[in-house]
Amino acid sequence: MLPPPRCVSRTEVTLVMEIPIVQPGYEYQFQYKQPHEDWGSSAVLPVTSSTGVLDELNPSCSYHIRVGAKATGAPDSEWIYSEEVAVDTEVPGCTPTPTCCSSCSIQ
Repeated sequence: MLPPPRCVSRTEVTLVMEIPIVQPGYEYQFQYKQPHEDWGSSAVLPVTSSTGVLDELNPSCSYHIRVGAKATGAPDSEWIYSEEVAVDTEVPGCTPTPTCCSSCSIQ
């Protein structure tokens, strides 16, 4: 079993995730989705190093993320997956501009 991914940093719309162990001769990917979605319709980010940036996410949302790995050149049926982790994107900051969320108050 693969170790689960680890969140390195996050913003309102991005999550930087890390794969704890990367071995030569394997392909890796991050799969991510919102909790109500199925893994079959999840987004996939191929990984070429131990970290990957999941971007264009929704602010203040929870995402379930897992790592997939298979031997290089193996068929797609050979993917194995880590346990999933839940990570939240940041809540948008409130600034005194028209783009500020309506629930923020400026004093």
